[in-house]
Amino acid sequence: MDDSLSFGSFMGGAKKVAHRAMDDHARGDYDEFALHAGVAIERLAKATLVKRNPIYIVEMRGSAEMLFHMGGHRRADRVRTVGSGEAIARLRTLGVLTKDPQLDQLIDLRNGVAHTTGGEEAKFLLPTLILTVQSLIEDVDGSPRRFWGRWNSTVLMVVDEKRSQVHRDVQLRIRQARHRFEDKFVDMPNEAKERVLSTPPPNQGEFWVGDMTLVNGNDVVLVTAQVACPACTGPSMMTLVPGETTTTGTALMQDGFICHLCGLHLKGGEEMVACAELASLPRTVSIPPLAVAHKMRSDVRMGETRTG
Repeated sequence: MDDSLSFGSFMGGAKKVAHRAMDDHARGDYDEFALHAGVAIERLAKATLVKRNPIYIVEMRGSAEMLFHMGGHRRADRVRTVGSGEAIARLRTLGVLTKDPQLDQLIDLRNGVAHTTGGEEAKFLLPTLILTVQSLIEDVDGSPRRFWGRWNSTVLMVVDEKRSQVHRDVQLRIRQARHRFEDKFVDMPNEAKERVLSTPPPNQGEFWVGDMTLVNGNDVVLVTAQVACPACTGPSMMTLVPGETTTTGTALMQDGFICHLCGLHLKGGEEMVACAELASLPRTVSIPPLAVAHKMRSDVRMGETRTG
């Protein structure tokens, strides 16, 4: 039989493209994610069919030359196998896969049958890719850990229903940011990453990484504090907003986070709590309204504009 139609060839191709799909999703390129996820599922579906019987990937239309080709008796002039839709249909007939509208939608997106704006529909189909791969890998007695490699912990977390959706989403973005950052230093000297992490962060323009208190009269409006990024470990900025005010100070609650190195961005108290590394920091900070604020590294006031 043609080596390109072997179980090992299909499995190796599926793994390679599945990793591309994970990288696409991490970059927010959801159109490419749909394309590569669909190709990965098609190749893995064919690997599963071939494992059971190579004849199962033969396209039924036209002559019988592909039957003889797969049987090793003669070489076909044109190699044709079933498409992704038919491969999935055959696996459903065999009881390997069940009916799944989201899987059908992912294949339609890959084939260009369904059209979206900016790939927003595909964005939410990552669990579909992961669960489909899991079903197919289990059928051929494969190793999901070996298939996913560096993405293994990520895929386990994405389908962990014991966690809230917000928690899964935040943890996914942390892992994606970590991989994006690591990928920047592929084939570069080992010290390159350490040099970037040790470079002082910007303190002007879009980012301010450091301690700052923004006050309006006697009221604290916003506090920023430098923290270590949970994805890349680099210096990053956490924002806190005022909560309850007492006679001793203003309680500040974690409200946001941004890292200029890996691009991780969290917003709102719920996402901040879902980030285990940041949630381990004090969730409230109490400072006297002005006595200490004036002594901080930076004090920005809002109020009446004066000339001169």
